[in-house]
Amino acid sequence: MYTILGSDGNEYGPVSAEQVKKWIAENRVEKKSPVKPEGEVDWVFLQSLPEFAAAFGPSPSSPPPMPPSARAPQPADGLNVIIPYKNARALAAYYLGVFSVIPPLGALLGLPALAMGVSGLRFRRRNPEAGGCVHAWIGIILGGLFGFVYLALIGLVVIAGIVHRRSMR
Repeated sequence: MYTILGSDGNEYGPVSAEQVKKWIAENRVEKKSPVKPEGEVDWVFLQSLPEFAAAFGPSPSSPPPMPPSARAPQPADGLNVIIPYKNARALAAYYLGVFSVIPPLGALLGLPALAMGVSGLRFRRRNPEAGGCVHAWIGIILGGLFGFVYLALIGLVVIAGIVHRRSMR
């Protein structure tokens, strides 16, 4: 005779071994259901009793764990390739570099894009899983190019204005 501790916290029994096997077949109890055989003081799991182990059938063997290099990339990893959310510096450099193409903003955004791109590359070197290498390089190239070009144009306009003013005197 056996007493079963149900998942609702209530004790059921004493019941016969045939009744327990019937409950196993009906999926009313599981391997980890606590059971106390008659005459015992401690609860044990149902699967630990040899008279019920066969009723559960053979346990499916789990495949060995895959090495980390063979695992499929997680969805977040794929997203990090497209949008390097783990490397905010590289992402900021990318957007600053792209918007530095716009003439009035180029002088203001280009040099910060260059600085953020370099910072993003350094961060990626210390944290390879952060990604963002391409985004950082786009920020460096576009930010550096357009930042310096627009600063040079502003400098030329200022010099031309000074020269023009002196020639008017």
